[in-house]
Amino acid sequence: MQRRQFLGSTLSASVLGAEAAGQTPPRPAGDITTAAEVTIERPQSGKPHAGKVLATIAPHSDDHSILSGGTIAKLIAEGYTGYLIRTSNDEMDSYDMTKGQTVAANETDNQRMADVLGIKQVFDLNYRNHSMDDVSKVELRARLIFLIRLLKIDTIFSYDPWGHYEENPDHYITAQGVEAACWMAGGHLDFPEHFAAGLEPHMVREKYYYARGPQLVNRVVDISGTIDQKMKAIRANRTMLAHMVGEARDELAKRKLKLPELEGDTDQAIAAYADLRFRTAFARRGEPYGLAYAEQYHYIGPDTSLDAYVERNAVPL
Repeated sequence: MQRRQFLGSTLSASVLGAEAAGQTPPRPAGDITTAAEVTIERPQSGKPHAGKVLATIAPHSDDHSILSGGTIAKLIAEGYTGYLIRTSNDEMDSYDMTKGQTVAANETDNQRMADVLGIKQVFDLNYRNHSMDDVSKVELRARLIFLIRLLKIDTIFSYDPWGHYEENPDHYITAQGVEAACWMAGGHLDFPEHFAAGLEPHMVREKYYYARGPQLVNRVVDISGTIDQKMKAIRANRTMLAHMVGEARDELAKRKLKLPELEGDTDQAIAAYADLRFRTAFARRGEPYGLAYAEQYHYIGPDTSLDAYVERNAVPL
């Protein structure tokens, strides 16, 4: 099965709008485990996060916008400085290009998508697409630790390292590297050469993990105010969206069918596809919580277990 292929024998317009905010075949509604207490994160006025830094770390350009673009845009509007770290070179994701053309086109799209979200700077690690299970975990972890310390990252968005039934090695290898780097970056004995270069230990305080399969969701973010920005960011991945549209047309043609929305001008077809597949999915995710649009995560926040004791008992130095 192609990475982008999602149309099967039960193809219909409803399938196009199914809960498929990644690049896998749609799964039945209710596949996400939500047994945990769920916190609704809503937009805040002003700049309550001024001075804080976030990074979105994922292997593929479209992962950032599709899976967390609304929340990233929301937090940047609330004062965060944002960085984007793409771990693969996306060489496998186009419809009718060579690998070289695909790498160049997706690099351009990735920067355009980051600009739409308000990202300050993009870092491309450029590992081979679909082959990251052959990457040294120690090397990947070391590169991420360096960036966490360099950028002083407080909050990270990435794939859930414990997500179930994830078939793409780029996703789970990146996730495992992120999970380890987040706490190791705070150690004073890991990579001491960093300190000679002027860096300091820095531990990530918050993690927003997303998954394409079953996940323990404990945070739902209201992205109603940033859904249009999110959709523009998704469409900025023009090469990848054209790939999705092309495969959708091919699968329909095998059944002697077509969707008028996906015919004709490429940009119009991309816009229609994005609305059918992604805008609809995130509207459905918001429905149970009374939200127009939502993204959902397994959120891991800072350790506050000693805060109350410190508040009562700490004394000035």
